[in-house]
Amino acid sequence: MSESQFRLLTDAMSQIVWVMRADGTYTWFNQRWLDYTGLSMEESLSHGLTGLVHPDDDLRGARLLKQALASGDPCEIEYRLRRSDGVYRWMLCRALPQRDATGQTVQWLGTLTDIDELKQAAELLEKDIFMTRIAGRVARLGGWTIDLPERVLTWSVENCLIHDVPPGYTPTLEEGIGYFLPEHRHIVIQHVEACVQHGTPYEFVLPKMTAKGRRIWVRSLGEAVRDASGKIVRIQGAFQDISEQKAAEAHTRALETQLATTLESITDGFCLIDKDWKFTFLNGQAERMLQRRREDLLGKLLWQEFPKTMGGAIEREARLAVDEQRTTRFETFYQPLETWFDIHVYPTETGIAVYFQDITQRRLEHAQLRLLETAVSRLNDMVVITEAEAFDDAGPRIVFVNDAFERHTGYSRGEVIGNTSRLLWGPKTQHAELDRIRAAMEKWERVRSEVVVYTKAGRELWLEIDITPITDETGRHTHWVAVERDVSERRQQQQEILGLNSELEDRVLLRTAQLATANKELESFAYSVSHDLRSPLNTIHGFSQLLAKIDAEHISEKGKHYLNRIGVGVMQMGELIEGLLTLAHLSREQLKSESVDLSALARRIENDCREREPERQVQVNIHDGLVAHGDPRLLSAVLQNLLANAWKFSAKQPQARIEVGSQLGAEGDTIFYVKDNGAGFDMAFTHKLFGTFERLHSPGDFPGTGIGLATVKRVIERHGGRVWAEGKPNGGATFFFTLGRSN
Repeated sequence: MSESQFRLLTDAMSQIVWVMRADGTYTWFNQRWLDYTGLSMEESLSHGLTGLVHPDDDLRGARLLKQALASGDPCEIEYRLRRSDGVYRWMLCRALPQRDATGQTVQWLGTLTDIDELKQAAELLEKDIFMTRIAGRVARLGGWTIDLPERVLTWSVENCLIHDVPPGYTPTLEEGIGYFLPEHRHIVIQHVEACVQHGTPYEFVLPKMTAKGRRIWVRSLGEAVRDASGKIVRIQGAFQDISEQKAAEAHTRALETQLATTLESITDGFCLIDKDWKFTFLNGQAERMLQRRREDLLGKLLWQEFPKTMGGAIEREARLAVDEQRTTRFETFYQPLETWFDIHVYPTETGIAVYFQDITQRRLEHAQLRLLETAVSRLNDMVVITEAEAFDDAGPRIVFVNDAFERHTGYSRGEVIGNTSRLLWGPKTQHAELDRIRAAMEKWERVRSEVVVYTKAGRELWLEIDITPITDETGRHTHWVAVERDVSERRQQQQEILGLNSELEDRVLLRTAQLATANKELESFAYSVSHDLRSPLNTIHGFSQLLAKIDAEHISEKGKHYLNRIGVGVMQMGELIEGLLTLAHLSREQLKSESVDLSALARRIENDCREREPERQVQVNIHDGLVAHGDPRLLSAVLQNLLANAWKFSAKQPQARIEVGSQLGAEGDTIFYVKDNGAGFDMAFTHKLFGTFERLHSPGDFPGTGIGLATVKRVIERHGGRVWAEGKPNGGATFFFTLGRSN
């Protein structure tokens, strides 16, 4: 692992990590140290731990560290370390020597683990045990006698002191019982009478009020004394002032509650084991980690309940802590639970205190991290990790680059780590784009960009950069990661494409102008030809009609048939010419754009159709509110052709149905449609529908010129829309059209 990777990894750890030369000079502290002490790196390297270790621990800690430096052996030291707010917390310092190939110590690697909560919990436990022993030793006793049959009560000096009365005070029996609380006096009288009458000994604990109004707790003991004949001549006993014991018990219960609450609240498993290796305490987390109930483990032997611990690291380190009376810490895998544990063992007067963490997931994450590091090193894309802060002109400092960065830029890790991205800037680096990136980073936003940078050799590179912030488990931003891809070749291709596009656009404009001129000439020619054809057609039609009228009696039936055919042909030719004129006119006419009520237009066309064929039974459904923007006259021509076709092609249906409506398209545009249940068409021939003079049905079945749908297509395209159709033979047809996004 490289130094930058090591520092990045240790900055993410919950422990303080430091590095020291063999002579005891500190060379580096991780971010956790800087956060804890509030010192800068320069201050930390200059002063080390001076003034930070508690005065009571300073000499001992310095002596142990000096011994370790002299011997070259690993060491563990516990001392209190001052935090930035002035509070001292217990730390476990572990120092390991790093040796070169010759075995010489070149530097020391150390960690500081916060064990303050554990120390406090252990101290509370020891204090609890100590106070319980003291409370058991302290006993204030005062004797008394009741002589019979007079029932004269006598108190000893100690008893008088217990009741806050002067020595020699002689109360009556009634007065003596009166020191007990009123609600308890009947209990006392019952015990005394039983002892007087029957010699029944007694012992009870009750509160009393002294002569000074002080509430005390006493243990009262009484027994009968008999003469030689067996007669009870007196009863005697003692009062023991157990107020301090009661207070100690209450305090102990409070401490036990506090200690139990503390131990139950920590996230680590915790247990106490006595010198016989039996469990005396387990917290809830220990139950969960060990998958055993505490009532099943308390008082049981560790090695019997967990036999797989014998002969392994757990037994070895636990016995070492007891034998050498020093703290041990180790990691081990416990096969029966399939769990990795990080275990701390602390020797105590009564045995050992053990706290442990389940680090299975952490080890898995470390393995994944190592895998990720390997994968990142193999990437062809460059990966750069920087510090989170320092949004100045140069940007934050770089803490990691992968192998691909070195390959693409020519810079080594040593040249880059601790530097900023300014190292890669050059004459063509876009400062406006850098400002945009900086603005996004100030808002902790992900940003993507393409910028020009320069290799160590001065070669220009185009990089596609994707920058993302990294946060820790608390949500605090700790670093930025940038994935950079060399897109120089793509940018070069884009420039070539832009050049080709520019040339192509010029050629298209020229060709478009030529086509526009040709179309205009063609439209003018079509208009002229169509107009000039009207005169001979009118002549043919006129003379054929005149011939049929004047010489009707001289013309055979066959001749009349031919004259009729001439008339039909002339009429059809006239319709074709009219269609051509319409197409030519549509191509030349200037479009008007205004709101058009298509519903009203459709109803007018429906009425025209019904007037021409009143005998037809057609069900027409025209949706309300069909409004579009366009040329009113041209859109009327569209509906005229589509509705006329629907009317015509549904003529052979016993119950014809026509619908005019609209629907919302996939891209949010409005799609208008005209639908019928008429003859329909084969979708295989849909490409012919909108061609000039194209027909999918014979004139004998349905008359027409083949120009109507061509007219519809021309009008729709002039409005920036599109038209298409769906249908099937004898299954009806639906014609759809749009008029641009504004509709």
